[in-house]
Amino acid sequence: MSCCNQKDYERLICYCFNITESAFIKSVKNGDDKVITDFVIFQTKNNYCDCNKLNPSKNCCLKDFKFLKGSVLA
Repeated sequence: MSCCNQKDYERLICYCFNITESAFIKSVKNGDDKVITDFVIFQTKNNYCDCNKLNPSKNCCLKDFKFLKGSVLA
């Protein structure tokens, strides 16, 4: 059961900070993806993320951000 018009399933792109793929794509289209990217970079540099435990790929999501942005702008 979903609440507040949320989809039952949205693909996470950043497991540490619960950022969905659709939210990031929307930010790219609005031209404000830098806010999300800078937030994740800051968190990563300050060791506030835990990609090794939270992300099933065991990798940082920043490469996924770059890939998605390229595919949206292509």
